[in-house]
Amino acid sequence: MKMPFVLNNEKGSVIVVALLLLVFLTLIGIGATTTSTTDIQIVRNEKSHKVAFYQADSGVYSTPKLISESIEQAANPTQDATSGTAININYLDTDDAATSSFYNELMGYQANDADRDIGYTLGNYNVQVDVQRDRAESLVGGGAEFGAGAEGVGVGATGGVAIYYDMDSEGNGPDSATSNVLASYRKVIGTAGGL
Repeated sequence: MKMPFVLNNEKGSVIVVALLLLVFLTLIGIGATTTSTTDIQIVRNEKSHKVAFYQADSGVYSTPKLISESIEQAANPTQDATSGTAININYLDTDDAATSSFYNELMGYQANDADRDIGYTLGNYNVQVDVQRDRAESLVGGGAEFGAGAEGVGVGATGGVAIYYDMDSEGNGPDSATSNVLASYRKVIGTAGGL
């Protein structure tokens, strides 16, 4: 009995296998490219958000120095408390520049408002900080009182008053990224201030 038609010539099978292998490798390459593109976008977004966070964080660290300077001068601060050089402070609250309301809000002479009080330009990005006076407390019986007394820093020298402030700092970054950092600051009157 004779077998039905069977190919004895397999010369064209190599090209079919090669084409299937090329299609498979092309699909792997397309998948790798898509994954790489997605990873690059994730890294770009992460960088933008980190820049915005660090901008907001810088507002939290610089504002206590301005609070201390404002309280010591009994006016809005005009210079950087650490280096003595002029800084670019924008009083965002419309009343701040004309009536020293930043100082008045710090001291509790004027009610806190919802407006952001101070703005900075750091690099190409903006930082805006809202400072809200929380409360004032008398400090008694602390280690500073015992250790310093009337000779220096402590309750005997400063009157023992601490003023607490809440800060809401918003920083901007590339690609419209924003970040908010909330912090509290305690200013002990008569002591060197800032973080």
